[in-house]
Amino acid sequence: MRHLLTTTFHRHNHRLPAILHHLLIRHYRAPKPPAPPKPPKPPQKPQSFTLHDATWEDPYSWMSHLNDKVAMRHMDIYMEQEEKYIEAVMSDTEKLQSKLQSEMASRLHFDLSTSPIRWGPWLYYKRVEAGKQYPVLCRRLASLNEQFISNKDPSGGFDFVSGKKIEQKLVDYNLEAERFGGYAYEELSEVSPDHKFLAYTMYDKDNDYFRLSVRNLNSGALCSKPQADRVSNLAWAKDGQALLYAVTDQHKRPCRIYCSMIGSTEEDVLLLDEPAENVYVNLRHTKDFHFVTVNTFSTTFSKVFLINAADPLSGITLVWECEAQAHCIVEHHQGYLYLFTDAAKGGQMVDHHYLLRCAVNASSCPRIWERVFDDDRDMVIEDVDFCNTHLTLIIRENCSFRLCSVPLPMPARKEAVRLKELNPTFLPLPDHVSQIWPGPNYDFYSSTMRFTISYLSSGNWNIVQQQICSMKDKNFVMGQLFRGIANGSLNNLNSDFSE
Repeated sequence: MRHLLTTTFHRHNHRLPAILHHLLIRHYRAPKPPAPPKPPKPPQKPQSFTLHDATWEDPYSWMSHLNDKVAMRHMDIYMEQEEKYIEAVMSDTEKLQSKLQSEMASRLHFDLSTSPIRWGPWLYYKRVEAGKQYPVLCRRLASLNEQFISNKDPSGGFDFVSGKKIEQKLVDYNLEAERFGGYAYEELSEVSPDHKFLAYTMYDKDNDYFRLSVRNLNSGALCSKPQADRVSNLAWAKDGQALLYAVTDQHKRPCRIYCSMIGSTEEDVLLLDEPAENVYVNLRHTKDFHFVTVNTFSTTFSKVFLINAADPLSGITLVWECEAQAHCIVEHHQGYLYLFTDAAKGGQMVDHHYLLRCAVNASSCPRIWERVFDDDRDMVIEDVDFCNTHLTLIIRENCSFRLCSVPLPMPARKEAVRLKELNPTFLPLPDHVSQIWPGPNYDFYSSTMRFTISYLSSGNWNIVQQQICSMKDKNFVMGQLFRGIANGSLNNLNSDFSE
């Protein structure tokens, strides 16, 4: 009996934890999860607007008052609340975020860098340093490119002949962010033709405009002048000894052009002041840096003026005028001005671009521009690009895009010719090209030109091709890099064309 009671007790004692667990499960109530945080609400300041006999109220129009420091302070506070709200809502996914970040980081190159672009003796590129938010603009001599392995490898990034590093840091945008309140956004960046200076504009978010700075690339120091605000365009002149820049008014309309002599203590010279509120100005240098072109345009006209880059204070000359909203780009090559435009012909609007030219020293007033190519309904010129030895044309024949080159200088003819008469060299392209754009072809005197080509591919492949075709007595080399993505997608092709 005692043995029986002991056995029974042990048997029930063994089941007791399971019974208690069952009772706890039945009567246990899990605590309610914390209520999700409420999203922040920005302040509402209703303002009435009326347009076309319709009136409405916009409670958030104050957000667009970028010059109102009180409104922008409210905006900063609201954005901070938004960030805290996101952190609270996503707090239970921190492990997943860390896992995804690690997975993505493992697929990225540890030292991200753009492809080097050659201009003269230098290769320019941007790269991102580990742990930094913004990139660094760098350059290195092309002659030492084969010796360069990595900026992190002392033996692979050092020139033992000169005793200096192969790579030269030009602008660290992380330091620029410290200058501009933790934010770095660059809009314009132009290296001088002598490669001694860099002019660039950084966004000043506190004042809502772009500020111009010029940096000495040999010493790395900022120049004392020019330092201008509200800069919208810039162009180098006088082989890097002068900088022309356009500034905007309080309504962000580009209206004035100044000339600053680098290293001079004198005030910048005002070259153009456009008082009309509906007229905008823009400037750019020709690719050979011989001239600076100034475009002025409004709702009624478009004009192009010319400034001699060798003597930017010598005056400004009108070279072209047409109706409003016309695209007008002027280039220079060995004494001729080339105008690429879609302006109306004989008062009739056109739906395509065409190329004109005239001599720089033409005495007629107004200038007489001659057509370069005869009209061809089956061939439309989409874009052009110049180097010292060739004119490259992006053309569209029906629905097909093609890329060809014509030797320069062109024959001196008064009558327009068909493109075929100039024996153009057509370059082989992939199938199903949807668009072609000129690349960053900064070096006018280089025979290498780059283009970006978008095309549709239907397979998953990766092919590198080099093709050589004859162009008179010279070899014309085209290097192509094809990258395909499965299921059909648009791809970009960067091509180098070198003679």
